[in-house]
Amino acid sequence: MSIRNKLILLMLALLTAISAVLALLFLHSELASISSNSRKKNIQVLLAMAEVCKESRGANGKSYAYKYFKTFLKTPDIALVSCSDGRGRIFMEDRYDTPQQHALPRLFIPFSPPQTGVWETRYVNGAEILSASMDTWNSGKKITAHVDFSTQILYEEMNSSLRKSAADFSIILSIAFALGCAGTLIITRVVVAPIQTMAEAARIIGSGRLNHRIPVNSRDEMGMLASEFNEMADRLKEFDEMKRDFVSSITHDLRSPVTGIELCSDIIKTFVEKREYGKIPEQLFSVTEHLQRLNNFIDSLLEVSRIESGKMTLDIRTVNLEDLADRAVRSFKTYASTKGINLEFIVGQDIPDTRGDPDRLYQVLANVIGNAVKFTNSGSIRVFTQTEPGWQKIRVCDTGIGIPEHEIKNIFSKFYRIRPAGREYPSARQGMGLGLFIAKSIAEQHGGRIEVESSVGRGSAFTISLPA
Repeated sequence: MSIRNKLILLMLALLTAISAVLALLFLHSELASISSNSRKKNIQVLLAMAEVCKESRGANGKSYAYKYFKTFLKTPDIALVSCSDGRGRIFMEDRYDTPQQHALPRLFIPFSPPQTGVWETRYVNGAEILSASMDTWNSGKKITAHVDFSTQILYEEMNSSLRKSAADFSIILSIAFALGCAGTLIITRVVVAPIQTMAEAARIIGSGRLNHRIPVNSRDEMGMLASEFNEMADRLKEFDEMKRDFVSSITHDLRSPVTGIELCSDIIKTFVEKREYGKIPEQLFSVTEHLQRLNNFIDSLLEVSRIESGKMTLDIRTVNLEDLADRAVRSFKTYASTKGINLEFIVGQDIPDTRGDPDRLYQVLANVIGNAVKFTNSGSIRVFTQTEPGWQKIRVCDTGIGIPEHEIKNIFSKFYRIRPAGREYPSARQGMGLGLFIAKSIAEQHGGRIEVESSVGRGSAFTISLPA
């Protein structure tokens, strides 16, 4: 079942539940209102009859008050009215109807009698009668007014009133329910349409069309979700490009030393055939260099595997960062000089010994300084030592190509390599893009961090911070 159908069923269920609750509340309120009105009417009839009895006492025949009562106040549910004196003698009586027993489905709870007067229920000919009486006084003499109500007619009137109100309420509720259903369809369409668009976009991107994007037409939660989806697609595209670059690079970088080893092997074979053994050591040195390159690639991949599995261990010893930095700078002096770059190590402040893995920390410094030399064609590279409360820092500043702002967040990712605009930095496409990832992971395992500041065309500054 689609999410749209689920939403429609859910909202229809909610509308039905709300309608049922409203109907029950309405019935309860209407029942209370009709019962209250009926009690008020019956009290008015009893009070009016009491006034009729006061006026009729001692009068010949039925008084004008009774005629007015019979004309304007008598209701169909009144079966009998009478007046009696203090001795119980009836001096006026009139019967309007003899109640008969009828089968009537009763929608009401038993009639709740008013508190004014005396009310009791009795049966005449099997029919239920609500009998009411009230005492009044005339010239110091007690007079009792008596009224019998037919509950059969009383309930019929109440039921009729309830049916009319219920019919009106049903019409209003039906219109509201229809509008709610229409609103449900509109709401589900508005909510589900963007979800369907994103589902289709996910299917398209999953099929390999990574350039597909979702149009962002609003700033609500759906718009934010579409924006996040587009950013995810951008990252997927970047990762896909990184994967292709990595496969291309690793293929080239692995094939190059293998081809070199194969070529050296052929040359050595030729020297052996010509018995020119004196030239063989030179080729063996070349084979060793090629093997070292292969080992470096394999070591980098194994290092990443150890980092991601949490199996990288540190050999913690006393170490001096200044000595490590000096050693790393000296190892790149020759490489920098061949490019005409001035590589300097400046001791800004003496750094005391600290605790760490010297081999791993040297690897961090070598990766950062090596990248600085790789991406700098002219100018200088300066390595500074700094101390701050609780921290020891090595800062590497170069005058290289710089890093575009949108790429800074990715440079510490696996296999990521920056993409220079020009062709003057062919070395930028070399390597596997693992150096900074490994350096950052080692620094963080020591409780430190690596931060970068860069400006395109003006250079970059990497700061390696370690706890003192």
